[in-house]
Amino acid sequence: MPFSTNNRNKFSWSYVTQSGNFAVWRKPYKGIKGHYHAGLDFKNPGKRKGAVEAVYASAKGVVYSLHKNGPSSFVMIKHNLEGNRTIYSVYTHINDIVVSVGDTVDYTSVIGSFIDKKGLDKWGEYLNHIHFEILKTAPKFIGNENGHPVYSSYSIDCISRFDLYDKFYNPELFFEK
Repeated sequence: MPFSTNNRNKFSWSYVTQSGNFAVWRKPYKGIKGHYHAGLDFKNPGKRKGAVEAVYASAKGVVYSLHKNGPSSFVMIKHNLEGNRTIYSVYTHINDIVVSVGDTVDYTSVIGSFIDKKGLDKWGEYLNHIHFEILKTAPKFIGNENGHPVYSSYSIDCISRFDLYDKFYNPELFFEK
């Protein structure tokens, strides 16, 4: 899990928000077109709304991209797997990003935190989670920020199940049951 639990390798549905499952259809919302949900939305494990809780890298990798933009802030980590395969883990709706592009991280590395009470009040309580996805294709270039290229996943571009499964793994597959 990308947050502190008794066993961060062990998956539990109790960590996932009510509407945060992989591959559920999301209706159009605030100018975002309808799309299939490309990740899992994990609840803030804190005991109180807006508790500051650390977000960890899920595995060894290199910070490939990040974007600091309030509720849409994210960190993307590139992971090299056996057989010369590459995947990217993406952590969205995080606060206080403490890593930089090019940093080497592992499962013990804090990369940021859940959005705190002040941020939740500013952007809305619905953000009291992190969106976690595993991208299996190269991300798309979206611009430059602070002298670094910024890449993004295809989260809101998945308007068919083919698009979704072509670009993403179900993150649940990477955890113990």
